[in-house]
Amino acid sequence: MNYAKYKELRRKELIKSGIYISVILLFALIATYNIYYYLKEENNKVRSSESLDVVFHEKEGGYVTLTKVRPVSDAVGLSTHAYTFTIKNNTNTRVNYEVKIITDKEKVKEDKCGEYQMPLNIIKTGIHEKGKVSDIYNLDDLKDGVLVKSNIGPKKEINYTVRFWISQNSLTVDSLLHFHGKIEIVENGTDIASVL
Repeated sequence: MNYAKYKELRRKELIKSGIYISVILLFALIATYNIYYYLKEENNKVRSSESLDVVFHEKEGGYVTLTKVRPVSDAVGLSTHAYTFTIKNNTNTRVNYEVKIITDKEKVKEDKCGEYQMPLNIIKTGIHEKGKVSDIYNLDDLKDGVLVKSNIGPKKEINYTVRFWISQNSLTVDSLLHFHGKIEIVENGTDIASVL
């Protein structure tokens, strides 16, 4: 067999193999991309009104549950599980809104845990806009559960992070008490984005 002919056949086979591998890798990348964004969108819970879109970025949406009692300092509490959401103004005017935390009475009833509800005076919360310092409150200090009362400019969006923890020295570890709540976004007095 002629060495030059053998070398030419080998080169063609390598090119064919390279093309096959490239096509397989391309399909794998496309499939991975689609799966990732499908799962990401599954986690995002979107609520809309005529003026605002609210997107909760965790799979639990705006539901808040504290079942494992671990009293911690504020510094540690500000690094606990975060509930993140984005408020976007779809209009050409400024829109007033409130971010509230309320007791989830349906979940309390469903779990039959009324007598085990944690008192609000020991639950602390921290909320902040992206790039700003957290404001810290006890839930019982909030008037009507309002964490933030603000407004958003035309075509703007604001990202919030909220965390909940038990204030230090308030309960024994592993107490049976727990809390079920939900985050609501209220636009001009109308609830547009409670949990989904």
